[in-house]
Amino acid sequence: MWQQSAPSPVEALLSFDLEFKLTPRNTVKTLFAVFCVMFAMTVAPTAASAMKPSTGSGAYCVVVVGKAPADQTSPILSRTCSDDMSVATRQAGIAGETLLMEWFWNANNNPPKLTRIHGNYGGCDAVGYRINIYDDWANNVSGFNSLNGCNVVTGYDLALAQGDNQTWSAYKACNCLLQGWVGSKMNDRIESFRIRHG
Repeated sequence: MWQQSAPSPVEALLSFDLEFKLTPRNTVKTLFAVFCVMFAMTVAPTAASAMKPSTGSGAYCVVVVGKAPADQTSPILSRTCSDDMSVATRQAGIAGETLLMEWFWNANNNPPKLTRIHGNYGGCDAVGYRINIYDDWANNVSGFNSLNGCNVVTGYDLALAQGDNQTWSAYKACNCLLQGWVGSKMNDRIESFRIRHG
């Protein structure tokens, strides 16, 4: 025996009748309204979760970034700080994210103060990540490590990977770059990074 299936939400909306005349013009308006509602339901949760508030303060921070569309900045998904790296890591809820970089406030991380950058999209590919430095780390990075395929790093003196820059690279079996000191040109001048596999 044939049974009629339940109407979809769009079909139900279009068949709802309170003396509504379905004309070509009304159909376009109705479909546009349905599209707007569906778009808002899809985009609003994403926009709200694009930047979680920073939590805590201290010498050790953990930042999680997402993959960005071409030529755009990687979104910061979370930032957690503490005076104990294990506490910052635990509070950040790192689970499956890939360690991309470590920033050193002082050359060779001595005395120690660092931020670890994790990517939720995995290690670096040829496109990589573009990371803006929004907090007190802007113009205070003296050295860094980059890991998990991120063996080509460009530091910029402006946000959005613009301005005066310097590129460091290493071609080792580890696919990493250990740059304890960035050198006199970029020391305490970096406001953004582009990291990638080369």
